[in-house]
Amino acid sequence: MIGLTSCARSFVVILMLVLALSAAAQRTFSTDILKDIFGFDDESVKSVVLDDLRQGCSRRDCIPSIDNPKYVTVAEATHVDDDDVVLALSLKGYHRAWPARILDQHEIVNDVIAGMPIAITWCPLCGSAVGVVREIDGQITEFGVSGLLYNNDLVFYDRKTETLWDQIEAKGIVGPLTDTRLELVPVTMTRWKRWKAAHPDTLVLSADTGFDFDYSRDAYGKYRDEERLMFPVANSSDAIHPKSVVFGFELGSRQIAFAEALLLQSSPLEHEFQGQTYDVARAGDGAITLANRESGEVYSPLRLYWFAWYTFHPETELVR
Repeated sequence: MIGLTSCARSFVVILMLVLALSAAAQRTFSTDILKDIFGFDDESVKSVVLDDLRQGCSRRDCIPSIDNPKYVTVAEATHVDDDDVVLALSLKGYHRAWPARILDQHEIVNDVIAGMPIAITWCPLCGSAVGVVREIDGQITEFGVSGLLYNNDLVFYDRKTETLWDQIEAKGIVGPLTDTRLELVPVTMTRWKRWKAAHPDTLVLSADTGFDFDYSRDAYGKYRDEERLMFPVANSSDAIHPKSVVFGFELGSRQIAFAEALLLQSSPLEHEFQGQTYDVARAGDGAITLANRESGEVYSPLRLYWFAWYTFHPETELVR
């Protein structure tokens, strides 16, 4: 790509990634990430069928994580428009925001906030934002993009044990820490205008990531509107458009999902579920919560596309 401008190079990189994902189900790669890089085979400890892991690119870290993030103030965040979607976090009095357009090209940010080692993970194919603690059994690790997908979902790996982790379930699926669950950190997805108005002290991920990408492009705009998926999924539902945004909650052994379109029209919302009354509310900064009116217990959701939630939670109730 010698001689190309920064914008042109970024466009080429995005195009190559999208084309690679689109073609992955139809071709093979010279390097088998699962076996050649991680050394996993049928004898490895696992909780999934290895054939269900799809390879999305030619090597691990083909999508580079951000391991030394830089931040700017709200006033300095000229690279974020008011209507841009951000992943946001409020933790122990600290406020952070990560523009989705930057995470489209990195998917993972390893960070430390309020002394807590965390990772913000984003899967543009599933529209899922998951925050996790990077300390596992007293050991701090970093996470990277494996180059593999499970039911279209991001599979990341930890750089200490090289266990493979499914993002939506935040669970080890292949390797030494199989069936281990990561501690979650609630992440909000909202519009930048709403978040910054509520939290003017927010620090925002800078476009100075150390990588030569053009973050002004919406790499997955067309994909969001289409019904097609990159790879087959274990369970499917045509109740609503597969890429309709929902907020999914796990309530013990039962699951429930609320369509974003409903919550934008009606909030707060009262809903009866399994003999209990719940209030669903959307805060001023865009955060969604579900509260049990009887017990007072408050739940945080996973925000993602309907097809992705249903794939992992086929017994879910959908409120739309």
